[in-house]
Amino acid sequence: MRTVKEVSKLTGVSVRTMHHYDAIGLLKPAKVTAAGYRMYDDIALCRLSI
Repeated sequence: MRTVKEVSKLTGVSVRTMHHYDAIGLLKPAKVTAAGYRMYDDIALCRLSI
């Protein structure tokens, strides 16, 4: 599992854009921690790269 910041660094997609994708349902995180951190798995990374 990777945080939104880690995914942003790997893909070049900004954190703000990742948050927007979540808000519109385009790319939902695999889970959200109790503290509210979005966590993405390898499946989400594959979806983002397509």
